Amino acid sequence: METSQQEILTDEYRVIRTGASVAEYLALEEEHQTKYEYHNGDIVAMPGGTSEHSSCNAALTALLFFQARKQGNRLFTSDMRVNIPTYNRYVYPDLTIVRGAPEFADAKRTQLLNPTVIIEVLSGSTEDYDRSDKFEYYRSIPSLQEVAFFAQDRAHAELFRKNANGRWEIIEAEVYP
Repeated sequence: METSQQEILTDEYRVIRTGASVAEYLALEEEHQTKYEYHNGDIVAMPGGTSEHSSCNAALTALLFFQARKQGNRLFTSDMRVNIPTYNRYVYPDLTIVRGAPEFADAKRTQLLNPTVIIEVLSGSTEDYDRSDKFEYYRSIPSLQEVAFFAQDRAHAELFRKNANGRWEIIEAEVYP
């Protein structure tokens, strides 16, 4: 793993194998029926979720599902693996939206190639990684237009949107009771 990534990933992200091929990673996931991320040769165990994270994720799914469908988009939950070829990574965003037809790297349709929107619910153990290295990886996906970060512990969200010049702009929102 890269030095910056080692510093950012917390103890909850455990490298369980190094030097693995993509095929070995995919076989391990299928064999164990467990979600792992793949980081350029490292197979990484994903941290467990909290009730706050799960609740926030469920609320976002409920809010977005019918709206996405109404607009002809597809909404995927955290069970959809996203392929990031530029960085040789496979990750599981909390929510992913595809505008138009989804494209997959495999016949089983488990490796999404063309996300348009990625949503991450931030937690104490993943926030630094999600906002730094993982955000950089996401921005390398050509189809990606928006990345949203939602705080699970307060009413705060950030939306990063790619503008017409291909530069990322931020829109922040806070909701007050």
